[in-house]
Amino acid sequence: MKFEIRYFITESSFRSGIPAFIEIINGDRNYAVNWANNKIRNSQFKYFDIIQE
Repeated sequence: MKFEIRYFITESSFRSGIPAFIEIINGDRNYAVNWANNKIRNSQFKYFDIIQE
């Protein structure tokens, strides 16, 4: 399965749906969530949204 992960820096950009960075991950949903959480811990991003393609 493919998942599109959209990362946001601020809450206002998250609410308005304007991502700062988008990436596509292959794997199951748990893998995608863990990937996104790890990226948030190690970057300036604060929020993420996952969309299944």
